[in-house]
Amino acid sequence: MSNVLEIIPLGGIGEFGMNCTLLRFGDEMIVVDAGMGFPEESVYGVDVCIPDFEILEQYREEITAIVLTHGHEDHLGALPYILKKFNVPVYASHFTLALAESKLDEHGILGDVLLHRVEPRDVVTIGSFIIEFIRASHSLVDCFHLAIKTPVGTIIHTGDYKVDETPVIGEAIDLRTLRRYGQEGVLALLSDSTNATVPGRTPSERAVIPAFEEIFAEARGRIIVAAFASSIHRLQIVLDVAQQFNRKVCVLGRSMQKNVEIADRLGYLDIHDGMLVGINETKHYSDHEIVFLVTGSQAEPRAALYQMATQVYRGLTIEEGDTVVLSARIIPGNERAISKMIGFIYKRGANIIEEKRRLIHVSGHASQDDIRIMTEAVRPKFVVPIHGEYRMLFRHKEFVKNHLGFAEENIILIENGDVLELDGERAAVVDKREIKRTFIDDSGFEVIEYETVRERKKMAYEGMITLVVAINGETGELQAPPQIVAQGVRGFESTNGSTRGAQQAVAAALAGASRKTLADESLLKEHIRLELKRFIQKETGARPVIVPVIQHI
Repeated sequence: MSNVLEIIPLGGIGEFGMNCTLLRFGDEMIVVDAGMGFPEESVYGVDVCIPDFEILEQYREEITAIVLTHGHEDHLGALPYILKKFNVPVYASHFTLALAESKLDEHGILGDVLLHRVEPRDVVTIGSFIIEFIRASHSLVDCFHLAIKTPVGTIIHTGDYKVDETPVIGEAIDLRTLRRYGQEGVLALLSDSTNATVPGRTPSERAVIPAFEEIFAEARGRIIVAAFASSIHRLQIVLDVAQQFNRKVCVLGRSMQKNVEIADRLGYLDIHDGMLVGINETKHYSDHEIVFLVTGSQAEPRAALYQMATQVYRGLTIEEGDTVVLSARIIPGNERAISKMIGFIYKRGANIIEEKRRLIHVSGHASQDDIRIMTEAVRPKFVVPIHGEYRMLFRHKEFVKNHLGFAEENIILIENGDVLELDGERAAVVDKREIKRTFIDDSGFEVIEYETVRERKKMAYEGMITLVVAINGETGELQAPPQIVAQGVRGFESTNGSTRGAQQAVAAALAGASRKTLADESLLKEHIRLELKRFIQKETGARPVIVPVIQHI
C-alpha cells in the first residue's frame, strides 16, 4: 500500500455545478459532495447533468462513505444516483440530510440508505480518515468546512463559503477552529474559487435588509419575491420584513414550499403564528397586505414566477401595480431566459427590482479578502483552488501568489479527472482519468445515455434519414427501390438527383454484400448504413443520423 493521498475531482473544477471530489488513501476512499449541474449548452430535452459515476466501479470495494458539505443542488443533487450504484453511509448536517431525505424518498431508496447526522465540531472516524465538521457561513444554513486528517497530513475542504460574521440564522463561521488546524499544520487547502475575481469582502446576508425595507415601504400593491428556495437566510428576511409591514406571506412553488416546511420543522426559520397563508386565503386580503414568496428566479418555465408572468398559475397572474423582486444572482447561461421573462413582467404592468437596481442579493461565496482570511487562518502548505470556471481558479492562484506570498509550485491547478497525489512533502498531478457526464431527463428520474444525447445533437445539426429496404427473405435480393426519407439534411433533395443516387448506392451495397452479411440483419443494417453515409458525405458533406429498416418479403 503506497503512502500517498489521491485527490480526484469528478466535477466542479473548471465549471459551475456537479461538485464531487474523491479522496483515496491506500484501499479506502471517501466521496465529498455529489452535485448536479446544468449543461453548458442546450442538449435537447435534458435539464440537468451529473458526474458519470461509472469511473467509481474500479473502486467499488474501497468506497467507505459520502460526506456532504451542504444542501445546495450543485453539491447534493446527484446523491440518489450515486447511492443507487454504491450504497454507502452518508454524513451531513441535519438540514442537509432533511433535503437529502426528500430526494431519496422520491427515488424510492430512503429506507435502504444509512444517514448519519452530524453537528458542528463533531469528529468522525471513517477508516484512515478522521473528519471534523466545522461551521461555515454560506447563503444556505447548516453548512460545513471539512478538516480531513489523513496519514500524510490534514486536508481542509472549504465547501462553499464566505466570511459572514453576522448571519441572519445561526452562528458565524468558525474561524477559531480553522486557525487551530492552521497552527497544528495543514497539508492542503481545497478552497472555493467562485468569487476569486471579485475584490474586497462578500457582504453579510444582513446587507440586503435595508433595501427590502425600502421596497416594502414604497410598494402599494402586491409584492412578489423570487429567490432560490434554498436561500433560507433570504426567506427569513422576507418573513421578518413582511411582519414589520403587516403583510401575510403566501409561499408558491414546490421546492419553496418543501424547503420552508423543512426549515420550519427543524427550527431554522422563525415564522410568527398566522404569518403564512394559503393561496385561497390571499383572496380575503387587500393587495397591500400580501407578499408572494415564489420559485422561478432563473426563469424556469415550470416555476411559479414564469407561469405567473406568461399565463395563469393556480388562478394568479402578475398584474399592474405589482412589485416583482428578483432576489437571486443570474446563473451563467440563464441570462437570455431571464431577460425574456422580465419583458413579460413589464408587459403586464408590474414594477421589477433586480440586483443591479437595489442591494437585494448578496453572494454566498468568498471574495478575495474572504479568501485571504481563510488562507491566513489555515496556513496550508499547498493551495488547491476548486469550485469555479478555469479563469476563477487561475485568478485564485494569482491572488494567493501575488498577495499572500505563496510560491507558484505550492498552488496546484487541477481539472476534472486529474489525479493529484500528495505524500506530505510534494503535490503533483500524476494521472488523468477520462470524466464523462450523465444526463437526466426532464422528469428528474431517468438517466439518458451520453450516446443518446450525442445522437439528438447530431440530428439537430445534421438532420435524419430513414432508409427502408425490402428484400427477398430467401435470396436477399432487392424487391423494390429503397425508400429514402430525409428530414433536415442539407443538399439532399429529390429534385437534384441525390435521392436517386442514394438509392443506387444502397442497391449496389446490397448486391455486393456477402452471404454472412445477408444472413445477419444487424450486419446488413450497418453495411447499408455505412454505404449510404459515404455517399451522402461525398455528395453533400452532411453527416445525418441514418436509421435503416429492413423488410423481409
